[in-house]
Amino acid sequence: DLVGPGVEDLVARASTLSELVAEILARRLASHLLPRDELKATCAEALAGDPKPGLDLCANLARDPATLSFLHCALFVKGFHATQTHRVAAKLWAHGTLAKKHAALALQHRASELWGVDIHPNAHVGHGLLMDHATGIVIGETAVVGNDCTIFHGVTLGGTGKERGRNRHPKIGDRVYIGARATVLGNIHVGDDATVGAASVVTKPVPSKMTVVGLNRILDPAVRRTAVERRKETWWAEVDTTEVPDGFDYFEVNTPHLSSRD
Repeated sequence: DLVGPGVEDLVARASTLSELVAEILARRLASHLLPRDELKATCAEALAGDPKPGLDLCANLARDPATLSFLHCALFVKGFHATQTHRVAAKLWAHGTLAKKHAALALQHRASELWGVDIHPNAHVGHGLLMDHATGIVIGETAVVGNDCTIFHGVTLGGTGKERGRNRHPKIGDRVYIGARATVLGNIHVGDDATVGAASVVTKPVPSKMTVVGLNRILDPAVRRTAVERRKETWWAEVDTTEVPDGFDYFEVNTPHLSSRD
């Protein structure tokens, strides 16, 4: 068996999920700057008693049909590995000392090097996160990601380059879906249960339960059910443009307090 002995060895070394994750991360992340044994101890200490890794595993199995089992996710899903690496780095960053922050930044750098996922250690990431495919995800220093969110590959939660200080990046609510290659910029809020369509560019707040596509274009299925229908099997909203009146502006109709032309 090609992988059986290695899997048995991994599992035999762990009595809890946090110990298993620590062993996996230590093997993946070890380098001349991050010695394996010390890294394993650091990861185990940071994750011990934390329910988030287990909730992340459950999220992967529940929301990603390609995930075969908990063991598959723990061993082979890089989005899960990058998420847990961030959780360890965030614990180190919160410790406050310069040495701990340097260690956190080393983990951030290594995760970016290995998996192409760049999450600043100061970013707040809630539980139940699914980073599907994960490659190319960037989450900035002051970003917040709520609970039970799904983020696809190539997503950027970044700054505009014009802001300074503690609030430069997006604040994402709970149960938000962000499609592949979407870019959300600035200190804006994306409400609970919102959907950000693939390749969207979002620089304005998104109300809860709304779908945003393109450049800040809001779709509200409740307003025009004949024109917009949310598909049951995925997060897409189907738009029947033949039933949309000329000049109809979803943004202005659904969010009159926010001007799409500002």
